[in-house]
Amino acid sequence: MKGGVLVVARPADVVLWDPKFTSDNDSLWAQQQIFATLLQNSPDGKELQPSLAESYQISPDAKVFTFKLHDNAKFCDGSKITSADVKFSFERALEKDSNVSWAYPGNPKIETPDDLTVNITLDTPNVSFPAFLTLWGTAILSKTYAEKVGVQALSEKPLGSGPFCLETWDKGQQIVLKPNPGYWDPSKPYVDEVDMRVVQDDNARMLQIQSGDADIALTVPDSQADVLGKAEGVKVSQDILYGTAALVLNQHTVPAFTDLKVRQAMARALDRQAMVNSILFGRGEVAKSPFYGPGILYWTGEFEVKYDLEKAKQLIGESAFAKGFSIELTIPSGDTLASQTAVIVKDQLSKIGIDISITPVESGTWWQLWSTSKYQMLYKLGTNDVIDPAENISFDFWSTEEGGSDAAFSGYHNSKIVELSRQAQAELDSAKRAALYKDLQRIAMEEVPQMYLFHPANIWATRDNIHGFAIFPTKLHRFWEVWKSE
Repeated sequence: MKGGVLVVARPADVVLWDPKFTSDNDSLWAQQQIFATLLQNSPDGKELQPSLAESYQISPDAKVFTFKLHDNAKFCDGSKITSADVKFSFERALEKDSNVSWAYPGNPKIETPDDLTVNITLDTPNVSFPAFLTLWGTAILSKTYAEKVGVQALSEKPLGSGPFCLETWDKGQQIVLKPNPGYWDPSKPYVDEVDMRVVQDDNARMLQIQSGDADIALTVPDSQADVLGKAEGVKVSQDILYGTAALVLNQHTVPAFTDLKVRQAMARALDRQAMVNSILFGRGEVAKSPFYGPGILYWTGEFEVKYDLEKAKQLIGESAFAKGFSIELTIPSGDTLASQTAVIVKDQLSKIGIDISITPVESGTWWQLWSTSKYQMLYKLGTNDVIDPAENISFDFWSTEEGGSDAAFSGYHNSKIVELSRQAQAELDSAKRAALYKDLQRIAMEEVPQMYLFHPANIWATRDNIHGFAIFPTKLHRFWEVWKSE
């Protein structure tokens, strides 16, 4: 049944609406409701599907990509989406101050032979590029609107090209979306409005779904999933997640984190299976690779760093910080998974002389501290928006100069890892590409620039009258495919 208002309880607000400057999940998941990309992923993330581009072709050498746009697609102001908007959006995202330039490898040359055709030529082959064209960083913006209003307005009052338009944004409280009448698929969205409420506290979010104040709760803590599933009128769903809970170690602010033996000691002092058992109630998996789970292409668990407290004590004793040190662990407030993980990490690392103080901060502050490298150690739950590992390798390992994010804003750098990732993206032979990624994972697990902890389950809740909603393994979700029954 079409119509109605969909009320969504989400754990964090949007930081900003401009895809060019976005790296946080809570912003990009909201942006993908209002911006269209040329391509989109299938729900399992394993296939590419047309979106704003109704068709596309790839040259055999993976260097030339041709897209044909839908001729009925419009922005939220009713203006037509053309190839000029695609060219503008991509070239803007390639600028030096962009957070998403890594999504455009190979010095792309973008040509627009007519209003509905886009030709992109890379100077080197890149088999990952089509997958990148599903990501928030390749969202299509209006050239006319962007040039008229400027950067600040794009961050606060975006003009959508996707299924919804941003109606209002009450920062820290609520986001209201309305259907875009010019969306390329005229059959969608099904609902008349989406109200996304910011409910940071996990307990409060669960109460809203139980009472019927919310139709969807985007994140359900493992500790509450079974009880919530028995509540009248509530359905709890679960899927795998292409994501890793990890600790980011800031080498800019903590000298100890530049010491390889310290990092190796920390990695061996963490009992990940104990975390899975006690925090996730056995629903998740231990992280054995820098890749975000076994569902990611070319993942291998061969180089897992296993719990070994005696070895950890030996390594810390051989380091330049044998007497131990104190650090602050920053976590997002109201996040049950983060807080429970932090308590266990504090206890386990204390056994090798590392004294941790836990500091919960509001999600927007957490993101600001992380993205400006103003933290010491930070909890993050990173997700893969595609099953190609290239996306998060770029974010987690590449420097800003290389098109990345300063190795997740940590200051870590390993030129061999960057070289291997570039070679893998350019390699047309799948077996050779797998070998390159295997070598990359070996080095990363020896270096342990982050503490890769576990892959949690993907759990959400809906009221019984909500249909067509799922959170994909990529953590992406589509409100435009959701409908409500009486």
